[in-house]
Amino acid sequence: MKKMRLLWVACGIVLFFCLHLAIPIISSAQTPNVAKRFQTLVKADQLYLAGDTAAAEKLYRQVKPPFAQEASRSTLPQPITDPEQLSGAGRVYWRNATEGMQQGLTSKIFVPLKMLLERHPEFTPAYTLYAEATKKYGNEKDILPVLERAVSIFPQSTELNQALIKAQQEAEQWLEASITARQFAMIYPQHPQAEEFTNIAESNFKRFRSQLNQQVVLQGIVGATIGILSGNANLQAVKLAPLLLQGESAMGAQVAAVYKQQLTLIEDPTIVEYVSRIGNNIANLMGRNDFDYEFNVILDDSLNAFALPGGKVFVNTGAIMALNSEAELAGLLGHEVGHAVLSHGFQRITNANLLANVGQIIPFGNLISNLAILDYSRQQETQADVVGTRVLAAAGYAADGLRNFFVTTKQQEKGRTIPAYLSTHPASEDRMRYLEQIIQRNGYNRYAFEGVQRHRQIQARLEQILEDS
Repeated sequence: MKKMRLLWVACGIVLFFCLHLAIPIISSAQTPNVAKRFQTLVKADQLYLAGDTAAAEKLYRQVKPPFAQEASRSTLPQPITDPEQLSGAGRVYWRNATEGMQQGLTSKIFVPLKMLLERHPEFTPAYTLYAEATKKYGNEKDILPVLERAVSIFPQSTELNQALIKAQQEAEQWLEASITARQFAMIYPQHPQAEEFTNIAESNFKRFRSQLNQQVVLQGIVGATIGILSGNANLQAVKLAPLLLQGESAMGAQVAAVYKQQLTLIEDPTIVEYVSRIGNNIANLMGRNDFDYEFNVILDDSLNAFALPGGKVFVNTGAIMALNSEAELAGLLGHEVGHAVLSHGFQRITNANLLANVGQIIPFGNLISNLAILDYSRQQETQADVVGTRVLAAAGYAADGLRNFFVTTKQQEKGRTIPAYLSTHPASEDRMRYLEQIIQRNGYNRYAFEGVQRHRQIQARLEQILEDS
């Protein structure tokens, strides 16, 4: 049985790394231009840490060219709510749609609204009216996609976020409603309603836990978790629901314990402290103090990282070696922590029909395999990108650290064919452009601390460890 358990775990790990599209490192010799750029960044970092941010910015700008679309703000429409700001045709569409709602004529509602949104996607009342009309006259399943799209375009709109949360609550999607509210509170912590959204997030998460508990009771599931590992490699099986009911931190800790047993971890204190310091600096700004964050370094030369529920993060040595600065590593860690704080791991499990079998005893290796196979959705990846970039800027790092991470992955994707069925992540190019827009829209500072010198020292130490291993 022990061999069988190890086989399940091994399969889960193999599937995890295959489906996360681990990218091999491509090394390149330094050129004089690269060396000069490095020295400029070192000097800029020194000035930044000394408090001379103006002088530091001048140097950062010398070696960091503007974004390709930096001059074009037309791709970033500002939301409007006044119909008088619409074009003549737009006002006609809006008038017809509102009259259609009053008269109960669907032919006057949906066609004008669709045409209005095509011409004026910035007119936010059209989204809420579309959702209201769909609920009253159409298919309620169509409400969520419309509002999700609206929030993705205008994440700063309290009206749209509230409408989406309401729709998710009416659909009893308590976890999704919690994530929507928490994302707003995290991205806009200074907003007057940030605390209100945080409370909404907590309330909906409690409803999610209550719903799960009711499922357990209805199925007559009693007793404690059977065979939860708790660090004991000899135990083999769990009841899924009791494991989930323990909470994200407990669940993540137990799954992480299995990974630690099976993976080769770097234990060098200097390397671990470097990654943990960066990770904890980022995590402390995320607003989930109920997590016991942990950052581990895996001996693996592929450019990859992943997060388990409860803030258990693993990053490969290949990622540390491939990235160019502390800011880029902070961006990667911020993205992974973003998945954890937004409860994406829990969401992956509940959306995978695993809860239909909450009463069954399942091999622990199966659970790990499921966590590995169920890749994050594009929406979840975007949410983690946005949250990670916001926190990166708040921590004082160059706000384009995560964006520059995708520059690196884009360079290493060249010449590689990625099967369509594995391409669950948004393409690096798309994520680069989207993050550029986010940085510009929110005024995040690209010309802040990069941390190139310390990162280079860590890379040198890690390279020596790898040679000796």
